[in-house]
Amino acid sequence: MQSPEVEEFQRIQKELMDEDPIVRGMAAVDLADFASEHPEYKDRSILLLQKAMNDPDYDVVFSAKKSLDLIEGKQVMEPGKRVIGFGYIPEEYREERPEINQKQMILSCVCCIAVIVTIIILMVYII
Repeated sequence: MQSPEVEEFQRIQKELMDEDPIVRGMAAVDLADFASEHPEYKDRSILLLQKAMNDPDYDVVFSAKKSLDLIEGKQVMEPGKRVIGFGYIPEEYREERPEINQKQMILSCVCCIAVIVTIIILMVYII
C-alpha cells in the first residue's frame, strides 16, 4: 500500500495529462501547494511543471508558470497589488503576451455584457 503523499502526487500527475485544460490547469496549481507541503517532491514537481509549460492551452501554461515561480520562491505579485477582472491585464503579462490588447479586452467584455442584457430583456418580453 502506498503512502497518501505518493497517491496524491500520482493523482496530480495523472490530472496534468487530462483531456480537459481546466483539470490540467488546476493540477498545476495543486502541484505548487503539494510541493510546498512535501519538499521532498519539489524536484519532481518542477519537472512536471516544466513539461506543462509546453501545453497547448495558454491557461495551463500560465498556471504552470505561476506554480513554478511559487515553488522556486519567486514573488508572483508585488505586495499590495491585486489582479482584477474584466479586461485588466497586469503589466508583466502584457509583456509576455503582446497580442493581448487591454482596450480590446475591455471592449469585448462590454460587448458581452450588452449581449447578455439584450437577451435578458428579450426573454422578459417573450415570457
